[in-house]
This record gives sequence, C-alpha cells and structure tokens, in this order.
Amino acid sequence: MRQGFRPADLGDFGLRHEVNVFVFRQGRRGVEYLLLQSGPAFDSLWRPVVRAVDLDEDLRRAAVRGVQSQTGLDQAFHLITPETAIVQTIGDLQLVGWPFGFMLRQPWSRALRKRGSKGLQWLDFQKALLHLSASGHRQNLLQVHWKVRAA
Repeated sequence: MRQGFRPADLGDFGLRHEVNVFVFRQGRRGVEYLLLQSGPAFDSLWRPVVRAVDLDEDLRRAAVRGVQSQTGLDQAFHLITPETAIVQTIGDLQLVGWPFGFMLRQPWSRALRKRGSKGLQWLDFQKALLHLSASGHRQNLLQVHWKVRAA
C-alpha cells in the first residue's frame, strides 16, 4: 500500500492533468467504446480509463499505462491523440482532461480483464455518450469519435 499522496493524485497548486482514454474497437455495429464502472453498481458512474499524469510523464505513456493498469491491455493498434484538452473547475481544482483513443485489433477479448473495475461494457457511440455522466468525459468522447470517424 502506498503511503501519502503524490502531486498527481490531488493536483499541484490546484492543477491536475489526467488522461481520459477511450478504448475502442471496430464491432459488428460499427465503432464500439469500452466504458468502466469503478464502484458498486448502484452508485457508480460509467467512465473511460482515467489516470492522473505525473509531473514528468509523457501524455501518451500515461494513456497506455492507464489502459494497462485498468484493463490488462498493453498495446494499442493505433493511439489517437486529439490536440486539445477539456479544462473543468471543481472547487479550487483545475482539472485538465486529455482525450485519447486506444484502438484494439483482434483478438481483443482474450486480453481484456477487469482490474479494479466493477463493470465493463462495450457500447456504440450514441449509447456511450448517454452513459457518461461527467460532461468532460462526454466532450472528450466527442473529440475522439470525430478523429476516429475522420480516419
């Protein structure tokens, strides 16, 4: 068990950078996104892979590490990196969410594992957008989806 907090856990001087990674695949119904449920089903929110970025860490590396630690997947077939982040103010904290798309190639199902998540589900874009309750996550999904569709 880790003792104390690292600066990335709570933000340094009121600023916290995190990656919001949308793992996606090309399914039968088109592009499908993986959403995670982090707590008990009755009160937990669906979200992408979320990981705080350390002060000296590359954003792409943080995205891959976040996916690996929360799903067991360690290699993206393609990593999509939109250019802008979403900034939210939560009390005294400025939260900067960097969106990433983590494309899987087949066979995706053998490697996927729940790690600290209560639930996992694959959803098409419309359903994924409706399941995300945080506005920053919805905005980041829009950015990733636009990049996926443009490719």
